[in-house]
Order: sequence, then structure tokens, then C-alpha cells
Amino acid sequence: MADLLFEIGTEEIPAGFIAPALAFMQSFVAKAFKEANLTHATPEIFGTPRRLALRVRDIPEKLGDIEETRMGPAKQAAFDAKGEPTKAGLGFAKGCGVDISAIGVVQTEKGEYLCLKRTIPGRPTIDMLPGTLSELMGKIPFPKAMRWSNPGVSFARPVHWIVALFGGQVLNVQFGNVAAGNVTYGNRFMSSGPLFIADERLYEEILEENFVIPAIEKRKAIIWEGLTKKAQANQGFVLDKELLDEVANLLEYPHVIMGSFNESFLTLPKEVLVTVMKHHQRYFPVYADREGRSLRPFFLTVSNIIPKDDAVVSAGNERVLKARLSDGSYFFQEDLKVPLAEYARRLKDVIYHKELGTSLEKVERFTTIALSLADTLAPDKKDKVKQACELCKGDLNSLMVCEFPELQGVMGREYALRQGIDPEVAYAIHEHYVPASADDRLPSSVVGDITGMADRIDTICGCFGIGLIPTGTSDPYALRRQTIAIANIILGKGYRISIAALIEQALKALDGRLKRPAPEVKDGVLDFFRARFASMLQAKGISGDVIESVIGSFDDPVDTFKRAEALSAVRTEPWFGSICAASKRVENILKKTEAGSVITESLLGQEQELALFRKFKEIEQPFTALADKGDYAAALKLLAGLKEPIDSFFDKVLVMTEDVNVRANRLALLASLVKLFGKVARFSAIAQTT
Repeated sequence: MADLLFEIGTEEIPAGFIAPALAFMQSFVAKAFKEANLTHATPEIFGTPRRLALRVRDIPEKLGDIEETRMGPAKQAAFDAKGEPTKAGLGFAKGCGVDISAIGVVQTEKGEYLCLKRTIPGRPTIDMLPGTLSELMGKIPFPKAMRWSNPGVSFARPVHWIVALFGGQVLNVQFGNVAAGNVTYGNRFMSSGPLFIADERLYEEILEENFVIPAIEKRKAIIWEGLTKKAQANQGFVLDKELLDEVANLLEYPHVIMGSFNESFLTLPKEVLVTVMKHHQRYFPVYADREGRSLRPFFLTVSNIIPKDDAVVSAGNERVLKARLSDGSYFFQEDLKVPLAEYARRLKDVIYHKELGTSLEKVERFTTIALSLADTLAPDKKDKVKQACELCKGDLNSLMVCEFPELQGVMGREYALRQGIDPEVAYAIHEHYVPASADDRLPSSVVGDITGMADRIDTICGCFGIGLIPTGTSDPYALRRQTIAIANIILGKGYRISIAALIEQALKALDGRLKRPAPEVKDGVLDFFRARFASMLQAKGISGDVIESVIGSFDDPVDTFKRAEALSAVRTEPWFGSICAASKRVENILKKTEAGSVITESLLGQEQELALFRKFKEIEQPFTALADKGDYAAALKLLAGLKEPIDSFFDKVLVMTEDVNVRANRLALLASLVKLFGKVARFSAIAQTT
């Protein structure tokens, strides 16, 4: 057994590139080893801005033997009448690299065929590894790769060294003009000269002695512990763990430093300070409580070195932060001098899209949509909905949002509150942007819900209307995210909304802007919603066949979800399979012939068809009533009584009888059953369980 160590040394790689690259390296090596019949432990991964590395422990020094079976031509074609090999037989032997005498004959269902069975001894592992690692280097995916003086290769950043060791031996791996060796390098600022690695197991120890923590999770744990201790020493808390992932991949040897700022800046909205610290400076804010409701006048930064004097580094960061916060304070004070309504009026001078008009025209469109939604969802809130729509994009013209775009909506809320606008309207101005992701919170009020849905449906229909339709790899206007946001609001709040009607309302507002026929756009947007909603149902644990059974009649998301839930709850019931089988059978029959439209009881001559008809009539009205009011669980329970009559019908009754009238009558009965079932789902799409 021996260990493999592979490290790619580079110039600083962007933080966001590191984790995906390491995950690819780990899976690539694991797959390559499996295909080579090489037993191995799970590859360990290491990464810093200057290196991507992996190590695999206890690898056999020889690949496993391979049992090979190769089938050749038929014996009749491989040998002539005298038993002499033909060109076909000799060609097969040559292709296998053996003499024809080594080829056997096996009996198959089709007759006797030539067959070669042999054991191919495993080759030394050290012969296989260089090719695998060289291939790996050329395939690591990066959002952007660059070329440099190294000819013929590209990588996230220029490669300066490669470590490739197996059992202490250097592997013959080359990337461009960089050949692998056993030399790595420590911290750029705190270590000098090459570091020689003779034992793969000492990799971490050698680097840590030279101020590099190569294990990402260990580096993150060190950072978080340092942040927590510093914050607690100043009666505060650190909460922004999502920033930890990025910061950990910006450095190799973390050292936490505390800084402070003037308490006067705490009069600014909390989000301004947090945005400046987190998104612009990569500082960790220090909160006054565990809920993050307010801030302490401190921040935490993480250095890549241990400075001679923390105070010097802290002072430098404080100067930078003071300048940024001073800018924010100035923008805030100046913005408050301008009414938010005035900023909103200035949207007439801002182009939203050359084909869709100005931002003010967009606001006017989705205001119309929102008022229509308000008629259905909250008639008493129409005035607030109108005001929220008219003001919600105003802060895009403010000085603060022009400098810090991440604060759109937040600043609109703050300016509205400070200018005496109704708090429900003010919060809707901010919350019409949420949910911003699938797991984000929903708006706190119906005003925010309506404003956000109206804005999004205008964007979706507008983009579809001018041909900006997402592809597999491109969705520049985030239409998928906006579609899911609408569906999440509807589901989360239980709103009964027709998506088709919502689309029609948006297309009506877009009249004169569309570059495609409105019916075509409507169908495209509805299909887009349907596909996104199917994915959402799958994420909620609904099986694919149940989704297929309900998604065809998708329009009201709440109704579709309730139908899927009800079906999932009863699909294991003993009667359920008969309903699905009958539906599938009837659909197949009706594909070939047309059913009658009326059931004539006098034509039901057999006991089994009469029993089915009577049971159908018994449950038809209550089933329809329950389905119409959305009580699908109760409606489906009524179908249990159909199992026996359905099974008896198909066992004893010939549907396609020669008597035309009787046949049409039986088909009408079956079609009526399927039509009744269709009030809940297309049962034929559901896989039968045993």
C-alpha cells in the first residue's frame, strides 16, 4: 500500500472557484480509480488561494486483475467446412492479440460462437497515475480560465509548481512546461524557500509549520473560533457564517483582528453598515444580540499573516471603513432631502429595456396588474397596493442605491418610514423583492405579496414577449427564480390564483410591446410555470408519476399541490391500483375508437356493467362536490367502492362487442369514469404499486 499526494500550486485563485474545483478533483479521481479496478479510500481534499490538492491513502501498488470475456463471430463463419480458420476467425484472434488456437467456442441462444476468456494481470499503479492526473489538470472546470506564457494550456490562474508523489516517488506529470516534483511552498509572506516533501502523510504538518492551513474546514474552524472570542470580549456576537466560506478561501493562515468605528454611524440603517462591512470590505459585523437586531461599533477582519502589531493593521482597516461609512452617511442625508415620490417620478428618464420602455412604464404596467390582483386577494388594501407599486422602484434613483445596489428596497423602506409613509406600504417597498431565493422568507403582508408578484409577472411576460426566453445555460433576467418566487408566495400564503389569468393580465398591459403573438407567449409562459412548479413538487417529496398526473391541468398552484398531496396519501391503498389500471386501459381503448356521449341504462345488459354504472352514479355527485370544494382527500376515499365493480367489469364484460350500440354505451360508461377521475388527476400516469 502507498499514498498519493497531488498538489497544483498557482497564483491566487478567486475564492468562489476553489470549492467547485476541489469537488471535481475528488470525484474525478474516485471515478478513475473505480474504472481502473483500484481499491482506495475517499480522496482527501485541500485548498487555499495558492493551491488545489488531494491525497489518497493506502492505495494498492498494483491494479486489480481484470476478467475479460470477448465474443467473436459465429463458429460457422469463423471456420470453413474443413475446419480451417477463415478471415473472420483469424481477424478476431488478431484483434485479441492471440493465436486462433487460444480461442474457445461457447454455446449461445443463437448457436455456437467464438469466445475468448482470459485474466489480464493488473499493471503497476504507478504506471496508471500520471495519465490520470495529467488528464485531471486539463479538465478541472472554472467559471473563467486564463492563458499565460505557458504554451498550450489554460487554468484559473498561472500554475507555478506541481507536487505528484506516490509512495515517495515523483510521478511523471507535466502541465505545459511545469513538471511535477516533490517541492511545495509555504505562506507567501511568512515562509521563504522551497519545502521538500518526502512523505505524503507529512503534507499538512509541513505546510502548517510554514504558516499554511491547507484543510479548508480546519481553517474555517480557526477563523470562527477567533471571531467568536474577539466578539465576546466586546459584548457582541458574530452571525454571518455565509461570509466565512468566502473569507476562508481568501487566505492561507488566518489571524483575526478587531477594529472599531465611531458610534455616530450607528444612526444609519443597520443594513447600510452591514453591506459596507460584509460585501465591500469582507469584514464581520459585531452584533449586539443573537438575533442581529442591532450592531456594536466594532468589526472583525481576518489577516493572512500574523502582524508585528495588530493595532497598526486595525488602524488601517478603520480608516478604510470610516471613509466608506462617511460616504454612506452623506448619501443617506442627501437622499432624505428628496421625497421618495420624486425619485419615483424620475424613473421616466431610466430605460428599463429598449423593447419594453422606461422603468416608469414598467411600474405603470405592474401597478395595473397589482390592482387587479388586489381586487381578488385584498380589496380593502387597494390604495396601499397602488402606493407601494408607485414608490417601490423609486430608491433606484437614490444616491445610496447607485453606490450600493445591494440596498435597493431596503433604502426605499427606510426613506418611506422617515417621510411618514404608511409602515405597511414602506415594508412592502422592501419586501416586494423577497423571496430572493427558494429558501428565502416571504413578504410579511399581502401588500408586499401583490406588489412582488405583479412586478415579477410583468418581467417574465415581457421577456418572453420579446424573445428573451431562458435556455439551459442562460437566464440573464433570472426568470426561473422569479417564477419560483411567485409560486412560493402563492403556496406559502394559500392564495387561490389562476396563473393563466395572471399571465393574460400581464400580456394585456404589455399590448404594443410584444414581438410575438400573445397566445404563443401565454402558452410559453404557462409551460414555463408548469415546469418550475413540477420541480417544486419534486423538492417537496412528491413522486414523479404523481406530479405527471396532476401537472397537465396546472393553473391554480394551491389546487395542484392539494391534489398531489391527496394522491400521495392514498396511492398505497389496495383499491388504488385498480383505478390506475382502469384509467390506463380506458385511455388506450379511447385512442382507437370514439365513445358515446350518453349512457343508456337499458343497454347495460350484463350484471357487471350494471353494477359499475350504479356505483358510478352513487359516487358521481358527492365526488364532484368534494372535488369542486378542494377536499380531494375525502373525494378519493369514495373511489375505494369502485375497485370491485371495475375489476368485475373488465373480467366479465367485452367492451368492444360487435353490437355497435352496446359498444358505444360501454365506452360512454368508461369515458364517464375517466372524466370523473380527471377532476383530481390523470390516473393512467401513476405507476401501479404492488
